Amino acid sequence: MLMVIQMKPLTTAAAIACLLTLIPAMPAQSTPARARIILQPSERFQFIQGFGVNYTGPYFRDDQKAMFDTLIKDLGASMFRVVPYLVYSNWEETNDNDDPNVMNWEYYNDRYSSPVFEATWNGLRFLNSRGIRPVIGLMGPVPDWMVDDHWTPPKHKVCQTESQQRPLKPAMYDEFAEMVVSMVMYARTKAGIDFEYFSPFNETDCYPPEGPRVDPEEAPKVLAAVARRLKKEGLGDIKLTPADQAVITNDYVGPILRDAELMKQVGAFTLHTYGENSVGPNVERVKNSRYAHVPVWLTEYGDLNDRDKTADNEWKNYSLASNRRALTALNQGASALFFFDAFDDYEECARRLCFYGLFRSADHVYAPKKRYYATRQLYHFVKPGSQRIAATTDVHGLTVSAFHDGADGSLVVVGVKEGGSNKVVVALPPESGAVASWDLYMTTRAVDCVKTGAFASLNGTVELDVPDEAVFTLVGRLQK
Repeated sequence: MLMVIQMKPLTTAAAIACLLTLIPAMPAQSTPARARIILQPSERFQFIQGFGVNYTGPYFRDDQKAMFDTLIKDLGASMFRVVPYLVYSNWEETNDNDDPNVMNWEYYNDRYSSPVFEATWNGLRFLNSRGIRPVIGLMGPVPDWMVDDHWTPPKHKVCQTESQQRPLKPAMYDEFAEMVVSMVMYARTKAGIDFEYFSPFNETDCYPPEGPRVDPEEAPKVLAAVARRLKKEGLGDIKLTPADQAVITNDYVGPILRDAELMKQVGAFTLHTYGENSVGPNVERVKNSRYAHVPVWLTEYGDLNDRDKTADNEWKNYSLASNRRALTALNQGASALFFFDAFDDYEECARRLCFYGLFRSADHVYAPKKRYYATRQLYHFVKPGSQRIAATTDVHGLTVSAFHDGADGSLVVVGVKEGGSNKVVVALPPESGAVASWDLYMTTRAVDCVKTGAFASLNGTVELDVPDEAVFTLVGRLQK
């Protein structure tokens, strides 16, 4: 807020002296002359398992294969999280036989050979042909006959506070396990899908319609029923990836960590965020447990303001903010990221055409959006098996992550710049080795993930010109 201060008139000489006094102080109040990024390759953190995207399996079509190849070969997606049955887990609307210990395969074979599932199997087989082992993840509510007769208020945060959704009934945990494991069995043994990871429910704190209501203290019991059934059916090699929670500050991880038998079947902990909270607290829960080796994945991120189709929203929210969320999650310990969504589609849970995708799909013509190229700045250059290294910056509005690829000795720095000085200095301490030159790639409002030059470093330091707003990548080779 500006304040009006009355002062006595100054003589000309006094006024000049006053101005000379003020001039040196002015730069301290302006934008810093340079933004500094300090790399510490010897300080190392998690290995990167890969980056990926989400999509709804039944929407797969043969005319999408070129788009999927672009996602794999150009974007760099090495992981896919696929929902097999629209966004519902209610294909068993009528109980198959009232006995959770015996699967009625006449019933299940009919369900899993329907057009909805067949489209999913075709898409998953295509991913297998490209060397991708997809994550199969269920979404949406369960059949009504599986839910409890009574409602109780939740003790944790939920998306729809006014909802009185009844929870999955404890007496039905084995029925639920039978239903979802029958689908896994069919996928593996009859549809011929090669996969390792399975998520039996989604966003159980965002009911309806994202998932069934399963409260944190009940989640281990439901998962234990699924794990037991997997082992019974000879599928003990399939790893569970819970809890795909919507409210990332909820503690689903802690109760699961306390079940030693269940943890034998857990392959990763999975979280979602579309806001400023990230994976850090849950990463710390895992690191401080007996299971510090279990990775944490961010299986949904991006932005939810999809109805605003302006170029400004595409840039500010889907290009800058989404990639800031990605880097923040990596800096807090995530080992894998999955952008939501691969392409625009009709979302059954929202009952409308949604525009979350990296690709627009108008009339089945698939074209990458600006957000695709901004995401490529990370996915294309940071390879699976790379290890995150320490990277710090001294200015607000600049988010950076850095990685070392032991396979080829490269260093990769990815940054999201949202204001500040256009001069960016990247420095390596002398004891870390040297990078002779850096290749710079940028996505801005004007360009789409293009190489803007190669810059030689001097005494471990390189100075770059980066626009006011940009997603940028530096690639160099570390020399000892």
